[in-house]
Amino acid sequence: MRNHMINALLFSLASSIAAFAPTLSLTSISSSFRAGSSALASTDHDTDTDNEKYIVTIALTREDGKNDKLQEAIHKHPTKKMLESSMSLNLVEMPCIEHKEGPDLGAFQKMAEEDPSFSKYDYIVITSPESAKVFGDAVKPSDFSSKIAAVGKATSKALTNQGFEVDFVPSKANGVALANELPPVKDMGLNNILYPASAKAAETIQDLLGKRKGASFRVYRLDTYDTVAIKLSEEQVETAMDDVQIVCFGSPTAVDAWIENVDKALGIEDLNDEEKKKVPGSNGNAVAVCIGTTTANRCMQSGRWIPNDIYYPAENPGLEGWVNCCFQASGDVMERDFWGCGDQC
Repeated sequence: MRNHMINALLFSLASSIAAFAPTLSLTSISSSFRAGSSALASTDHDTDTDNEKYIVTIALTREDGKNDKLQEAIHKHPTKKMLESSMSLNLVEMPCIEHKEGPDLGAFQKMAEEDPSFSKYDYIVITSPESAKVFGDAVKPSDFSSKIAAVGKATSKALTNQGFEVDFVPSKANGVALANELPPVKDMGLNNILYPASAKAAETIQDLLGKRKGASFRVYRLDTYDTVAIKLSEEQVETAMDDVQIVCFGSPTAVDAWIENVDKALGIEDLNDEEKKKVPGSNGNAVAVCIGTTTANRCMQSGRWIPNDIYYPAENPGLEGWVNCCFQASGDVMERDFWGCGDQC
């Protein structure tokens, strides 16, 4: 017991030392140690030494094949090295979403064929790596002559890797910052914006650009792809409900997909939303670690998590802040788990 106390306090100290981005605080969701393992795809789980460690099971919910960067960033985080003798991370890939063609993909592809330069548009706005991929599949960098605005570093990199030049990235990786900060090409005339987007994307960008003062923007949106929920396997559902303590969300759709799978596991699909919120464990008994404010807001809006059970990088949305939040959440989960004080800690 003494060793566990020391380990918990050491982890809490190390988490405080690490340069975490500001987040919502977290309260523990378990009153007993949960050191469950999984036969699912996972990493950093040394069964020879795990008996001496506190095991934190983290679900990675991005689409299949898209969790590698998050895994790598977690493994390289300095806190992991500092606490490797007392804490083990069980990273479980649990894809909850997949991408499909959007209703406007054909129209976008036709547009690329008829005007491969996209010269009639002042900016093409790209807001995700998947949107960048769809864009690159239809457009040749050698033919393209317009400007590109990317929502953040990951999206910008996805574009430059395909040979495109990115002309603008906002100070924060979200649609609000992009819409507020996008520099007009024409100070006096109308700036035409093409926005190839996810069918699930909110109308934030076109709404804010339409309300900008000092410059005029007209946004033409095409929903070139869609993000849909997928059903977890029975083994994945069992792991989600019994072992997972932290679930990482990279989009609002992933939040909805997780909730949908939890509802099926609990057999509460036919209840109304208010009734579902009252069912114990209706969030999978896992705290949420979100990539940014939009995804964190979706967790709040769902009513499945209390504010203290949601982590997100308020000042540094993106991969780095997301990983920082993972470690902060891991430290808090372990500490609260030890003390057994649940939401009262």
